[in-house]
Amino acid sequence: MNLRTDLAVEAGEYRQLGEADGFLETVSAGEIPVSRVRIVNENAARLTGKPMGNYATVFFNGAFSDDELFDKAVDRTAEVLREFLKGAKNVLAVGLGNAEMTADALGPKVIDRLIISRHLKDQLPELYRELALGNLSALRPGVLGQTGIETAKLIRAAADAVNPDAILVFDALASRRVKRLCATVQISDTGITPGSGVGNHRSRIDRNSMEVPVISIGVPTVVDAATLAVDALQKIQDRMGEEGKAMASSWAEDEGQELREALGGYENNLVVTPQDIDALIERTAKLLSEATNMAVHGGLDREQIDALTGV
Repeated sequence: MNLRTDLAVEAGEYRQLGEADGFLETVSAGEIPVSRVRIVNENAARLTGKPMGNYATVFFNGAFSDDELFDKAVDRTAEVLREFLKGAKNVLAVGLGNAEMTADALGPKVIDRLIISRHLKDQLPELYRELALGNLSALRPGVLGQTGIETAKLIRAAADAVNPDAILVFDALASRRVKRLCATVQISDTGITPGSGVGNHRSRIDRNSMEVPVISIGVPTVVDAATLAVDALQKIQDRMGEEGKAMASSWAEDEGQELREALGGYENNLVVTPQDIDALIERTAKLLSEATNMAVHGGLDREQIDALTGV
C-alpha cells in the first residue's frame, strides 16, 4: 500500500535514509527549528519519491497560540525564503488550489494577502520608490475543473508576460503525521505538481517547464487515511513486542486486505483533515503571506506590511 507524504523530511524518516543513500540532512535547533535536506542523486530521489534538489522544512508547532512565537515563525520562514530567492528582484507568486475547498484553499488565500506591486512601478513610481517595494505580481489560476486549462500552461503564459526572475508557488500538501498539519512549511527549489496533496496530479511546474527558477512553498493540510491507519497499526504492534511482529507479518502476507475493507475501497484517495481546518488555513495563510512580503519587499517592516494588507 502506498504510504504517501509530500514532505521530503518525512520520506527520509520513513525510509530511514542517510548520507550513504544520497539523503543529506542538517537540522538547526531553536524555538523554530529548520531541517535542510539535499537529495543529491537518483537513488535518493527513487527512495523518497522526490526530485533531486534542496528542501527546507520550518517547524512552527504552537505558533498559533503564542503571538511572540508566531512572529518568530514568520521571521524564520522569511529568512529561509530569502535564501531560496537568491536576490531575485522580479517575482511572480502563484496560489494553487481550489478556493472553494477549505483544505485546498491555502494558495489562493496567501495570494489575497500579498502586497502586489508590479503595476505600481509604472503607475505610482514615487510611492514605489518611497516604500522600497519589491517587484511582485501574482496569479490565482484555479483548478482544471474550473478553467478547463492546465495550470502549468496558465502559469507559463503569465511568466512569459511578466518575465520574472523567480516563481513562487504556494500549495497545500499531504503529511504522514497529524502533528505536522498546518504546523510545518516546506520550501524547495524543485518545483511542484499541482494537486499532489489530495492525490490529483497535474502537469509539473518546475524550472524545466517554466524556464526560470521555481520555488515551491507548501504546508500539509491533510493526511492520507491509509497512511494514518498503517501508522496507528504499527504503533500498536510495536508496543505488543513479539506478538505485534507476528501480527505485522500476518498482515503483510494478506497485503492489508482488512485495511482495504475498512477503508471501503478508498485506500488510495481518502484524506482526513482537522475539524478546525478553516481557522488553521486562515492563520497559516497569514504566516506565509507575511513571510513572503518580508522576503520580497525587504524595505518594509511588519507594521507597514500589516497596514498595506489591512491585517
